[in-house]
Amino acid sequence: MDAKGIIFTALDTDHENIESWNRWYDLEHLPPNLAMAEIAGGCRYVAPPELHEIRLPVDPHPGFDHGRGVNVTIYLTAVDPVEAIGAMTEFRDVLEAAGRMDGAGRRTVRTGDAMDLSWVVGDPALRLDDRDVPHVGHSGIRIVLRRGGGSARETAAAAVEVEGVHGVMSCASRFFPGLDADIHFLSGSTADVTLALRAAAPYGDDAEVVLDAPFDGVAPLDYSFADRIRASSLPATLDTDTVL
Repeated sequence: MDAKGIIFTALDTDHENIESWNRWYDLEHLPPNLAMAEIAGGCRYVAPPELHEIRLPVDPHPGFDHGRGVNVTIYLTAVDPVEAIGAMTEFRDVLEAAGRMDGAGRRTVRTGDAMDLSWVVGDPALRLDDRDVPHVGHSGIRIVLRRGGGSARETAAAAVEVEGVHGVMSCASRFFPGLDADIHFLSGSTADVTLALRAAAPYGDDAEVVLDAPFDGVAPLDYSFADRIRASSLPATLDTDTVL
């Protein structure tokens, strides 16, 4: 199925709720969303402390500062991403009425966006069509949120020459005009490949990078990252009264 865009969400939960929230997400929340006609796919990601340590810049995009934005969900949309968000919001009301949102515990959305798919660049060795790139297999991602960057596509062409980079998908925000997201699909050590990308395929002076953040993919029902998060200096409890 062709992807038209993405729904991008950064989330957090209390440390004591990591396993139960992730289990609820894998078993009760993700399946009904992925089954929607408007959704073409979806994956979840996590930034354990070792990935937070290499997150840039020091004062990043709101929602990712001061240890926030540990978790990210990206849905590929089969329709206009704003239309997909509307359908998902209506469906959430149905799930809430059925009591299917009750098992998540304390969690909050830090930031969310609907983004149009602008362009893709795949690893030439994989011989992927453009429609294939958003679906390419990966074990981690690097998210670069930027303003400007007319040469970003050339940067992506250099990026896919780096070992462990299978493709780059670039999307334009509908909620924050002028903001773009370049999502690099990675395998191997997410941290090592991210550092290699920064060295081999840096962004030009025409781009203001407001977030450069790596995330590991969340394998369903494998929450071995939880203890590393709990043992870190990342915030143990939510710092907001707005819990969604």
